[in-house]
Amino acid sequence: MSLDKYKITRFDDEDIKPEETLADALSGHSALEMPIGRGVFGSFFIFISLILLAFLFKSFQLQILNGKNFAASANQNSFSDYQLSGLRGVIYDSEGKPMVENVPVFDLIAAHSFLPEQEILNSEIEKLAPVIGMDKNVLAQAFSENNDKSTFVIKKGLSKEETVRINTLSLQGIFVIANSQRHYLSGPAAAHLIGYTGLVTPQDLKEDEYYSLNDRIGRSGLEEEYEQYLRGDHRGIDLTNKNYLTDQQSVTPGQDIFLNINSEVQQHLYQSLSSVFASSGVRRGAAILQNPKTGAVLGIVSMPSFDGNYFVDTSDPLNSGRISQIFANTDQPLLNRAISGRYSPGSTIKPLLALAGLKEGVVTPSTTIMTNGSITVKSEVDPNVVYTFRDWRNNGLTDIKKAIADSVDVYFYALGGGYGNISGLGISRIVNYLKSMKADQPTGIDLPSEATGFVPSPEWKKDTKGESWYVGDTYNISIGQGDLVVTPAWINDYISAIANGGNLMKPFIVNEIKDASGKTIKKITPQLVEKIPFDQQTIDIVRQGMRQTVTAGTSTLLQDLPVPVAAKTGTAQISSGKALNSLFTVFGPYDDPEITMTVLVENINQSQGLAIRVANDFLSWYFKEFKKQPGN
Repeated sequence: MSLDKYKITRFDDEDIKPEETLADALSGHSALEMPIGRGVFGSFFIFISLILLAFLFKSFQLQILNGKNFAASANQNSFSDYQLSGLRGVIYDSEGKPMVENVPVFDLIAAHSFLPEQEILNSEIEKLAPVIGMDKNVLAQAFSENNDKSTFVIKKGLSKEETVRINTLSLQGIFVIANSQRHYLSGPAAAHLIGYTGLVTPQDLKEDEYYSLNDRIGRSGLEEEYEQYLRGDHRGIDLTNKNYLTDQQSVTPGQDIFLNINSEVQQHLYQSLSSVFASSGVRRGAAILQNPKTGAVLGIVSMPSFDGNYFVDTSDPLNSGRISQIFANTDQPLLNRAISGRYSPGSTIKPLLALAGLKEGVVTPSTTIMTNGSITVKSEVDPNVVYTFRDWRNNGLTDIKKAIADSVDVYFYALGGGYGNISGLGISRIVNYLKSMKADQPTGIDLPSEATGFVPSPEWKKDTKGESWYVGDTYNISIGQGDLVVTPAWINDYISAIANGGNLMKPFIVNEIKDASGKTIKKITPQLVEKIPFDQQTIDIVRQGMRQTVTAGTSTLLQDLPVPVAAKTGTAQISSGKALNSLFTVFGPYDDPEITMTVLVENINQSQGLAIRVANDFLSWYFKEFKKQPGN
């Protein structure tokens, strides 16, 4: 067979033959080339768009929504950057004297990225331990336990000698850092007023992105109440910089707060309570002062107290032991009894009952009642049962002023619950007047954890105890006993309204807030809560009764003060009558009041007059010495 028969010839420039154009037409298949549908392009476009949107959303989430958190985490986890707490603002008294300040200290820290090999580190630990007064095994354990942290604190508050000796050792990965810490100049005298700071908790970090692991936060008092103002910007230290001790980042410190309280007044108030308590053996009580015209708080003390400086360096074993004792103390030293303690007001409630009784016409200034030491009433359930409600003594013929001055219970039994030909206010009106004076609401004082009073009612008793309300319950409320409880701060505030002629003012401690340059950021001005629902004539009658308390009643101890004052004593039973709380409230000078003071002494064990003694001791100094100083 000849191969030439199958020879393929190719002509590059040859034209397409006619039969080739007909080849596709003769095929049994569909056309080899078809246009792509529009739906394919649309689906592809949507797919690509969704991917791009996902990338954009993730970028927005990472950079905008969570950018600060990631930046903070990056700073905290940085191997070369160490963050210090912000420099907190200073707290000044009314004269511009610091009551709490920042003092420079040195802290010892370790940065894992700079630490040497374990063998060399062990040698460094041996050198370091005796310098800082730590057992080498304890120190080694600290390094091991903090192995997962980029930096950790070995010891806070180094002495100058320790700092010098550590620097001479030239240790790798161990740094002495210049820091600051709070110093509470007034100590226990202003502990409940100023408060203290503590290390942040995981919950703090979760609730506020401002905080980092090394931060401290206000835990009580003004430190807590004004935390947002007092805290400053964080300070970062670059540990790779040889001049890291002096080359800290420029930061803005916290804002300074200026109080209405004079530190000397605060100190003497604390001393007055302390001296009377020491001589009588009592341990618990409180006192609060304010300007009745403005509501400005001039002093506040609670006993027992504590020293906020114990909480500054909790790494110190001595301080740790003291803090443990504070928390274990059953007298609750951390409780600010002036604003957070709830007590039966006793007879300090009688001026308010007198106002209500006079306004409602239950009694008049000339209404007299023969008070022979007790009254008896028949049981509302069983007439054969007779209840006796006793007075503290036989007071004879008594009008409204004498009833206030001598604290005559029988008069107020009749005024509140009715007796003989006196109809009485009745519990509904008593409840209304107590609530109109905000006895069941916080005063709004600028301190954390203020408690609210409680005003009982027939509805409450039925719902909670399943019992009816009896006239005996009304009698108890009328003399400040029973289930009625209030705070000393509320007593002081309502008495201030009587002192100033009818204005219920909001108590406030801070007068002004300034930034580091001295510019005023916020000025706190007096705030009227409301006008109390009594006319001036009615208020004047009650004021006269309170003045008579000092001239001829239960507070004659205050007669020797250099200015005339008006007052009301109070004694409330606790623990089923086994012990008593002593209360006392006073304002003066009588004609133009500039100070209202309320004192509480808990568990006086029948030793009467302790609250009066505290007030007398303080007011004697205040009017005889303090007010005679220039500028006062």
